[in-house]
Amino acid sequence: MLIHRTAMILRIAATLSFFASLGLLVKPATVAIFLGFNEASISAELLWLLRALALVLLAISFMAPLIASFAGERGLRQCASAMAVTSLLGAGLIVISPTEWVIGKFALLALILVFAMAYLFALRGRRRNR
Repeated sequence: MLIHRTAMILRIAATLSFFASLGLLVKPATVAIFLGFNEASISAELLWLLRALALVLLAISFMAPLIASFAGERGLRQCASAMAVTSLLGAGLIVISPTEWVIGKFALLALILVFAMAYLFALRGRRRNR
């Protein structure tokens, strides 16, 4: 059950990461405004940084399905642990980010927290099944 749940969560997260990376590559300024950045504060450096972030998300979106398909239970458990911690740290960064609290920032925070809780829920299933 742990393998199925974790693999499913990884595949869903990979799909969302893929579409997020496409949005960041094609229209980084629109994504920045959606997340609460002022139009006056959007510089060429910020747009370049968002495109670099898109490449990282693209790599994650290609690696997560491979891990979900070919890793064993131990690998999936370690991956889910790393993703849960990373998601919680990302949520913390969003909370302290110097942008306005807009609907995009709330939506991103909620999405990241949902995935953190999903990974923790998937890890919890291991103890119950043994």
